[in-house]
This record gives sequence, C-alpha cells and structure tokens, in this order.
Amino acid sequence: RIQQTNMQLDEDGTERRPLIKKDKTCCQRFCQGFCSCFTGNQSKWRSIFLSGQTEPRRFCPNRIKNTKYNLLTFIPLVLFNQFKYFFNFFFLIIALSQFIEVLRVGFLVTYLFPLLFVLALTMIKEAYDDLARWKRDREVNNAKYRMLNVFGHFEQVTSAQLKVGNIIQVEAGQRIPADLVMLYTTEKNGSVFIKTDQLDGETDWKLRKALVHTQERYANQENIMGSNSCLYCHPPNKDIYKFEGVFYPQAQNRNNRDPLSLENTLWAGTALTVGSILGMVIYTGKDTRVQMNSRNPRSKAGKLDLEVNKMAFVMFLVLGGMAFILIFINGFHFNWYIIFFRFILLLSSIIPISLRVNLDLAKIWYSYLIMKDEKIENTIVRNSSIPEELGRIQYLFSDKTGTLTQNNMEFKRLYTDDVYFDSEEGIEDIRDRVYKECAARQGPMADIAERQMRGGRPMRRQRNSIIKETS
Repeated sequence: RIQQTNMQLDEDGTERRPLIKKDKTCCQRFCQGFCSCFTGNQSKWRSIFLSGQTEPRRFCPNRIKNTKYNLLTFIPLVLFNQFKYFFNFFFLIIALSQFIEVLRVGFLVTYLFPLLFVLALTMIKEAYDDLARWKRDREVNNAKYRMLNVFGHFEQVTSAQLKVGNIIQVEAGQRIPADLVMLYTTEKNGSVFIKTDQLDGETDWKLRKALVHTQERYANQENIMGSNSCLYCHPPNKDIYKFEGVFYPQAQNRNNRDPLSLENTLWAGTALTVGSILGMVIYTGKDTRVQMNSRNPRSKAGKLDLEVNKMAFVMFLVLGGMAFILIFINGFHFNWYIIFFRFILLLSSIIPISLRVNLDLAKIWYSYLIMKDEKIENTIVRNSSIPEELGRIQYLFSDKTGTLTQNNMEFKRLYTDDVYFDSEEGIEDIRDRVYKECAARQGPMADIAERQMRGGRPMRRQRNSIIKETS
C-alpha cells in the first residue's frame, strides 16, 4: 500500500502539492475509475515510483488499434461510404425502383446484379485492407519484451500488457513499445542513440541519456525497484520535442531532485540502435506521442473517383433534360411524372455502372503489381482505394533529409539548368515557370496548371518568403 508523503509541489516545482494524494472514499474512487476508462487520466500530472505504484492509478492500455471497422460497424460504414457519392446512390435508386411494379421497365436482375457486384467487390477490398491493418496491429501488440518485477528478476510480457510504472528492457534493433524514461544503459558513457524515422521522418540518430542516479545504482548491482525514488511528469501532449519532469532519488527529500528533459526520454515508435536499456513506462496507448499525433483511419477517395462522380451528376442532368423533352413532346397527360421517371430508367444506361466495376478491378490489379514489382522490393500498399494517385505525381519537392514533410522552409535561392532564382520576387517567377512547364507537357498536372493560369485558386504562401503549400 502506498503511504502518504508530506512532499508537495506543483507543475513547475514551486508550489507544494502531494505526490500521492489522500485515500478517497469508495464512491469517489468508483467515479474516478469509471471516468478514467474513457479519459485515461490525460489531464493529470502523474507521479510514478520505481517500485511500480502510480498516481493516478488508472491509465489507458498499451494496445495499438489502426483498423477502421469491427464486426458490427463493417457493413453500415462500408455502405455509407459508398452511397454518399452520387454515382453509387443513383444506381441504388434505380435498383430499388424495380421493386415497384408500375416503374419496372426490365428484368430485376439486370439492374440489381451490377450494383450488388460492385458492393461485394468493394466490401472484399475493404475487408482485405482492414484485415492487413489488424495483422500489423496484432504483430505490434504481441511483440515480446522483458519486464523487471518487484523481486529484481525479468519476466516476459507482450507490448499490450505493459502499464505505466513498468520497467522494461529493450535491446538494440527493437522498437520502443511505449513512451519511456531511460533509467540504465549497458553503454559505459550512459548514453545511446535512437532512430526516430517512424516518428518525425528524420533519418539521423538522436542522442539519449540515462538518469545518473539509476545508471550508477543499477551498475552497482542494486535493485532499482527497491528504492523509494519517484518520477513526476506532465500530462500527455503532442509535442515530440518537449518534455517536463522531475526525478526525486528519495521521495521524502524534496530538496534533492534532478530535472528531466527530452534527452532522458524514448518515445514509442523509435528504435534503439546500440546497446541495451532499462526504461520506465510513463505513457501508454493513446497517451503516447506517436498515437496523439496520428489520425484515425478514414475512407479515402482519389481525384479520379471525385471526377467520375462529378461527371455522373452532369450526365444525370443531361438524362433528366432528355426525359423532360420526351414528356414535353408526348404531352403532360395524367400521371406524367410516372412516365417521366420511366424515361429516366430507360435512359439510365447513359451512366455506365460497368465503369465503376472496371475502376475497382483496375485499382486492385494496380496495387498487386506495385507490391510485386522487383524494382521496388518490400513495397506495401496500405490502401488499395487510391493507387492511381501515384500517376498524378509530376514533381517531387523534398527537404534535406529526403522525407516528404510539411515543414515550413525559408526560400533563399534556386538553381536550375538554365535559370537562377533569388530574392522574394523569385517565388512568383518559380510559380509561373512551373505552371508553364506543366501546361506545355501532356502530363497528369497539365489540366491543373491550365486552370491555375486562367485565374483559378493561386498557390498559398506566407510572408517573408516562406513556402507554405503548393497545390
């Protein structure tokens, strides 16, 4: 049982507040525990003892979930994502109208089967993509790590079983399963290097240092968990370049403390390059930096799908106009609106549903060829809904690390084969030159460049020559 201590401080370490709060009533603990199941205690500063006790006591589980569907939401969400576009919704209305006797203009199967085939193909594709995400999540959640128990011995646990306050061992080459504070490393200088390419896209190694007190204590074969040391750190946030905390070698001695900074942390998703480390888990699951900076998976639609959907709506207007002309020639007799709708059904073949079938099959085949291409080995297509978007890429802009990020960069100068651009006015010249080059070639971006040169939405840029976005 955790004993109450008189040591008190606030977030900046100046005011006095208890590291471990007084025991609450059963009703208060029940309400707090029930709420923490949904909030994960994200708004509270946390005190973590090396013995494993924590305050607050409940945190979100360290389980990764990147899937979009489950058994209950799969069919409703897939149907919603399909019928929110006019192209699919039009054929749904056409198919349903054939169940009404007065509107039936042909065999029911000729209208119903193509729509069901498209939906079945889409469901199979979505199920395959989501199953691949589930397998990757299971692989990460079932990764094995060695955890130090209260007796000073190691036991094997999975990544999903880790909790705040656990002390785990990570070997070189392993991914960090949760946000850690490094307590000890086998490197004699007390520092290691990590790779953060999966977190911030940077390929250069980052230096991290172990806490001096725990590094010396464990090097002398002393049990870390037997000490009364305590970590005090801020609530979870998205900033991967900032960390605030305090380490107390003796929880009762407030005056003896060491500040914690970013160089003492190991964020989840990074990889250890050398040596072996012991780290204490301070944030798990959705509280980790990598999870807080990630977005929930969503259904994506490429520009080709949006263009087809727009053209289908235009063709529907043409179809409706043709049906109205036929009604006008025939005369507005009794129940003319029924005849008008029957004309729309007869002319609905103007919008070919086979186009959607061909597009879906082509996307699946294109994704398969990308993964099997020998020139780009180990390529994984994580979303088979937008592979054709790769064909629209005409220019690649990258920063010094070679990663495609959205970092703001200050324009200095640009050298090309025959032109030199400099100063603030050079950005306008670059923009005009890119538009002209795109329009002069029959590439995927030619139509966009022509629209921009005719007075469409211009490129956005900030003052002081900072390029924000090119679109």
